[in-house]
Amino acid sequence: MSTTANHPRRNQEPEPVRPWFARLFSRTPRRSIASQLPSGSEIAAAFERGVRRADDLRTAREEATRWKDHADSYERERDGAYRERAQLLAWLAALHPSSAVITQSPDVDEDGWQLLYLVAGGWQMSWHIHPRDADLFRHVPVVDVTDPRAQWDGHGTLQKYERMANHVRLLALDQLGADGATTPVMTPPATVDEPRSA
Repeated sequence: MSTTANHPRRNQEPEPVRPWFARLFSRTPRRSIASQLPSGSEIAAAFERGVRRADDLRTAREEATRWKDHADSYERERDGAYRERAQLLAWLAALHPSSAVITQSPDVDEDGWQLLYLVAGGWQMSWHIHPRDADLFRHVPVVDVTDPRAQWDGHGTLQKYERMANHVRLLALDQLGADGATTPVMTPPATVDEPRSA
């Protein structure tokens, strides 16, 4: 008779039949299993840690929501300030119609950005215009980047502010009095107290 790995020999005793889960604990005495279970105080401490973690997670989510709301508020405020800046630049361009031109911006990678150039007080000034504000500059002639009026003279931001301050001083000379003090631009109308008629 041939024996194979699948068939035991006749002289071997068969393994006793036990439930499969009994095999898992066959070598572990009952007392050691019971000693491995957590005590009531350990369970309570683990539960308390879980509650604290849940509270920490809720607090962190609330904090994240507050910061997101703050960031969104800041973004709306910033966008409002940029829109106001664009409106003032559109007004400034309307005050200098002979020198104001707008062209596409070659130094910004995003599509739609433009550059506003104008000359005031004999000096060139320029600003980047966001695509969302382009509608404010319909009155400004659009020129090609090769147009001589759209050639940057190398001024930086600080130099541009200095040029603006000099131009403001030049325009304000008309408002200076003989003693060098400025006169008010607007004076309130004089009020005359008239007697009331009875």
